[in-house]
Amino acid sequence: MTTPKALPQKKLWISAGLKVSADISAEKAKEELQTLQQQTVKEKGCIFFEVLQHNEDPDLFILWEEWINEDALKEHFNQPHTKAYLAQALTEVRYIEKLEKFS
Repeated sequence: MTTPKALPQKKLWISAGLKVSADISAEKAKEELQTLQQQTVKEKGCIFFEVLQHNEDPDLFILWEEWINEDALKEHFNQPHTKAYLAQALTEVRYIEKLEKFS
């Protein structure tokens, strides 16, 4: 009897919109997001993680991310640097889009 092989998980792309929380400066949020980005790109499952700031509204940020799979993204939220960023409540999530490439 053969054991079925697990199907490989697909890469996962994320587009997330963030807005700076009330009483927080955009500059403070930007500094902490840059720190988060620098640490996140070192994670084993992270392929790409970029933070962009809106040109017309500096209180808005977009995260563009690529992960090897959904499990890698879940692990990202268990990392100390991610927990530390979230604990500061500097930004609020406006949307999260989970995307996959079709072929």
